[in-house]
Formats: sequence, structure tokens, C-alpha cells
Amino acid sequence: MVTLRSILGLMRDLVKTLYLYSLQIRTRLFYIEREWPSSISYSAVLDVIPRRSNQKLNKLLMRRKSNIEKWCVVNTWHGSVILGENSGIGIGSIVLGPVTIGDNCSISQNCFISGQSHRYDNISKNLSEQGLDVKEVVIEEHVWVGSNCVILRGVRIGKNSVIGAGSVVAKDIPPFSVAVGNPARTIKRYNFERGQWQQV
Repeated sequence: MVTLRSILGLMRDLVKTLYLYSLQIRTRLFYIEREWPSSISYSAVLDVIPRRSNQKLNKLLMRRKSNIEKWCVVNTWHGSVILGENSGIGIGSIVLGPVTIGDNCSISQNCFISGQSHRYDNISKNLSEQGLDVKEVVIEEHVWVGSNCVILRGVRIGKNSVIGAGSVVAKDIPPFSVAVGNPARTIKRYNFERGQWQQV
């Protein structure tokens, strides 16, 4: 049964949807630094414009041939997000700045990369009142991050590394490594003398 309350609810939802679409158009036109060619799916959500007057405007920078795929969320409210040349963020992934992704990196589907986490040391306060710990995530060049990975604040992943699907990366990963698991640990390293990957 259609009621006045359901009609008003639908109207409110439509107004909110139109506002959010207009915000995304404004963001794409005026608030992103992009090198040509680069691409952003129409369904990606870019939270770049600060919602509060005391928030700093951080940047979303996309280098040449970089790509943000469908249903991604990229948020720069607490730090910039830099996407290197020829690098991509896969379908459904979430990136919360500060995050720097180097050149020729592949972030697979449904990954979560966050340069921030909630503080929780004061148990007498609500979690949302305790603020955030913010520390940049750095993913160096030529890194492949498998699907469904979580990369936590302050982590550095060295160049030419592979992070196995479903891994939770809480500590730095050295260059030329393969890391898997929860928490992720290095299981292989590249041996330059032999020209092959070797078990650790």
C-alpha cells in the first residue's frame, strides 16, 4: 500500500541521488588532477570535496593511462591519493588516502587500501570521537595486488612484488617479493643471480 510517508521517502531518496550525481560531475570537472589519457568509470564514487569547512582539500592525481574501474570508492578527505602511470584500481575496490600507487601497478577487484584507521585507546569514549591514526600507504612500481586484499595504514610494498589474493598486509613487504596470507608474509624472493623466484 502506497502511503504519504513512502512517497516522501522516495522523493527524499531521489533528491539525494541527484545531489550526489551532481557532486560527482563537479568533482570530475574541477577537483581531480588528470593526465591524458586516464579513465574513471561513471559508477565510481570520488569523495574528494571536503564535507566540512575545517577539512583540508587533498588531491586525487591520476597519471597517464591510469584507470579507476566500476564501483570503486576513492576518498581523499584525510590524505591525497596518487595513481601512477599505467596503473589501475580494480572493480569494487576502496582506497582511502593518503595512498600513493606507483607506475604499472595492478590493484585487483574488491581490495581495501587505507592510509587511516580509527583510534580506540580511550575506552571511555565512543570510537567515532577518538579521531584517526593517519599514515601513508606506499605501493611502489610494478606491484600486483590480488583480489580481496586488505592493505593497512603505514604499509610500504616494495617494487616488483606480488600480493596473493585475500591477503591482509599489516607490515612492509620488501621489493621483489611474493607475500600471501593473513597476516601477509613473504614466501618467495627473486634471486637475480639465478634469474628465478625462490622460496624463503
